[in-house]
Amino acid sequence: MNVETHAAIGRAISRHLHLVSRLEKRLVRGLEGPDRWRWREFPEFRAHHSIYPERIMDIVWSARRAYLAGDLGGALEALGVALHYVQDKCVVGARKGLRRIHNEVEREIASLEIPADAIREGFEKAECSPLFVRAVLYSIEPSANPAEALRNACLYSAMIAGAVYNPSQPPREVLKKMLERFKREKAKRKRKAWISAALLAIGDLALIFIQPLIFEIFVTLLLPFAVLVHILPLLIAYSYRDDPQYEQLAWYGLVQR
Repeated sequence: MNVETHAAIGRAISRHLHLVSRLEKRLVRGLEGPDRWRWREFPEFRAHHSIYPERIMDIVWSARRAYLAGDLGGALEALGVALHYVQDKCVVGARKGLRRIHNEVEREIASLEIPADAIREGFEKAECSPLFVRAVLYSIEPSANPAEALRNACLYSAMIAGAVYNPSQPPREVLKKMLERFKREKAKRKRKAWISAALLAIGDLALIFIQPLIFEIFVTLLLPFAVLVHILPLLIAYSYRDDPQYEQLAWYGLVQR
């Protein structure tokens, strides 16, 4: 999409959120940013239409963290950057074979009005959850139909904006139980991991005393595999940041991500 269309969608979202002028400008600045950046500084974000959803999710997390910290301007600007890529992914890509069609679709989109009903529908569907945002990002399909592409861009943008710029969360008692349950499960995983590592170490010692030659051959030939087997339980136990429960708690500001 061209920069004017991105800005127009941003202003429509701003109207729905009743943002003051200062905050609306930050949102629009974020939406316009990727089209104005120097690509030597941001080479990983050059391919607007094929950027991996997890890259966008990282930007969404930046927006949510800023929102939780009370930095509304920073949250909206980061949100705008994420929504820029969401909107571009709704349009058929600009690869060599599709460039002419892509340019025609973008020109047609620029002449259309922003569908306010799609913005409203997106906010109505929004859920204050990172799992919801990720599901939206992975559901985006590009379209060569200008009206459909614009409507999808508005719908998905509003759904993600509603998930990020949203004070709603479960009651305090529910959040407390979620946090306590997660801590118990995390401690249990770590205990199991250390027990597994200890049992493997005991097995190694037993093999050294009983069959030292076999142990020496095993270590010599399969050292990387042996190391991985020994540390894998610990790696699994401590890699909980992508746990859905952990993500939910981080989204509400109860744990650091």
